[in-house]
Amino acid sequence: MREKLTTLEQAATAIKTGSKLVMSANIQRAPMALLRQLVRQGTQKLRVIGVVGGDLNLDFVVGAGMVDVLDTCSVTLGEFARTGPNFARYVTANRLRVLDNT
Repeated sequence: MREKLTTLEQAATAIKTGSKLVMSANIQRAPMALLRQLVRQGTQKLRVIGVVGGDLNLDFVVGAGMVDVLDTCSVTLGEFARTGPNFARYVTANRLRVLDNT
């Protein structure tokens, strides 16, 4: 049987520049270690799809400048912020293409 365990660094190499990345809205289970590794490896030009919106995870990748297109119905920080601050800043500056999937 093939070994399924891998390092964080090896797992992150599966997500290349220009990839589509799908994440759900759940501030308690956001894959932050993986997302930070993507920033370290310089992943860019992602199309990120937020299923049922997005939280800290989507706001983080937007703020890191990794996202070209964001396809979601919302980006919030739950009870901490009505709108993700990075998301709001990038939309206002016209630095992000946002597709509404409500």
